[in-house]
Amino acid sequence: MDLILVNGNFYTMDSDKEKAQAAAVKDGVIKAVGTDAEVLALKSDSTEVIDLSGKTVIPGFNDSHMHLLGYAIELNMVDLNGVKSIDEMIERFKSYITQNNIPEGALVWGTGWNQNFFKDQKSPTKYDLDKISDKHMIVADRACHHVCSTNSEAMRRFGVDKDTPEVEGGEIVREENGEPLGIFNETARLIFRANRTFSTAEIEELLLKASPNLNKMGITSVQSDDYSVLTPQDSVYEAYVNLSKAGKMTLRVNEQCRTMGLENYKVMLEMPQVDKDVATYFKLGPVKILADGSLGGRTAFMKEDYHDDPGNRGIPIYEKEEFDAIVKLCHEKDRPVAIHAIGDAIMQWCMDAIKENQNENPKPTLRHGIIHCQITDEKLLKEFKDNDIIAYIQPIFIHADWVVVADRVGSAKAHTSYAFKTLKDLGVYIPFGTDCPVEGFDPFKNIYCAVTRKDLGGKPENGYNPHEALTVHEAVYAYTAESAYASYEEDVKGKIKAGMYADMAVLTKNIFEIKHEEILETEVVLTVFDGKIVYRG
Repeated sequence: MDLILVNGNFYTMDSDKEKAQAAAVKDGVIKAVGTDAEVLALKSDSTEVIDLSGKTVIPGFNDSHMHLLGYAIELNMVDLNGVKSIDEMIERFKSYITQNNIPEGALVWGTGWNQNFFKDQKSPTKYDLDKISDKHMIVADRACHHVCSTNSEAMRRFGVDKDTPEVEGGEIVREENGEPLGIFNETARLIFRANRTFSTAEIEELLLKASPNLNKMGITSVQSDDYSVLTPQDSVYEAYVNLSKAGKMTLRVNEQCRTMGLENYKVMLEMPQVDKDVATYFKLGPVKILADGSLGGRTAFMKEDYHDDPGNRGIPIYEKEEFDAIVKLCHEKDRPVAIHAIGDAIMQWCMDAIKENQNENPKPTLRHGIIHCQITDEKLLKEFKDNDIIAYIQPIFIHADWVVVADRVGSAKAHTSYAFKTLKDLGVYIPFGTDCPVEGFDPFKNIYCAVTRKDLGGKPENGYNPHEALTVHEAVYAYTAESAYASYEEDVKGKIKAGMYADMAVLTKNIFEIKHEEILETEVVLTVFDGKIVYRG
């Protein structure tokens, strides 16, 4: 054996052997799970033995939907997470420009602001961002990545003015005289991203810088949307293949393949799957379709007007005919879809399209899914089960959203939204993710929100829709075994079981038994990936 972990408190997520004391690893695979005596009997002279001193061990976390490359890129941006006002945002930009000696004329990008945390709840405009600089191009992405604000210099340099036409699937917010206000919704944001491309070597460097941060949190797998119209897909593909062949991967990546427009999807679907030796670490997964916006930005596509914005139902990214055509194309090509859908109207489009394709051309092995699944009614919840659709959910969204949900959609619909327990009880797969960098990738914050239904400050006191709270075991199972199911890998990961990949996380606390508030204090002391220790705290 290469590695033996003993004297541990293993929660295996395997119903055949739910608890264990020890595990043995050889060639990146778990060879045995059992008592200390049983496993130590397999020890050889070259085996590394680690005494865990009774610490809790779980399968490595598998974030079912995030943007790994996006997170890596944002490590070099102005961090606007947690700003409580536009004035604070302005100061962060100014400090960044000064501290980094950013030359005049450069594009300075920031990300993470959320106007729901501002006292006046107003989004920043060009008039606000002009206070930062009239010599730099300033672009500030909202936390949801569906809205951005810019200064006048950025609009001037990118050629945006009163005569700029509207963008399909997006909105340029304008003043009464037609001049752009400096707020851009959905696909209109892409105006400012046209020059953001990266070489294969640059992408490799970014991924190598970001991955250890996830390992530190016990994350060993991610299902990541890294493709876009901004970064060449071939470069992303090549970067992951190169890192896999070089033995430099410390995460297993299932790519949620995204582009924009039917014709681009036709091209993307012709990309070949990776070789078998690479697929252990990187492979092409479902086709990601961005279908609507965000709740916080009031761009999620709703069946009814926003409760607090009459006349606005949000923005579907596609006309329904093109959306249906993309789903049909993927189904015909034997590729499952993973559709970004937050509003109940766009979710109904998803249900109808998937149901129609399965009825006309049954392919029961295709694991179609919907990402986010936030605003739902009882009919939609039942259709998840009826149509065998995976619900990729992000419990951490409760942290920022619970204070605005009722205002946005009304109390009745708010009562049936973020309905994790209902979906679980219906028998729907609910793999956990964070949508990082929209939210941080910290698994413990995600689990805490799932089991308490509270924000990270402990509000509301009784939890938001407390009847939808999950148990800790259900949450960890969703983060491990169910995430593995979503990527067709339930036979090789997601459990601590003989024959599975040796991906495990050792925790400072037993999150299954402590008070829920203490989950936020939990850390990882050891992360094992592919049988090797990739993080030691």
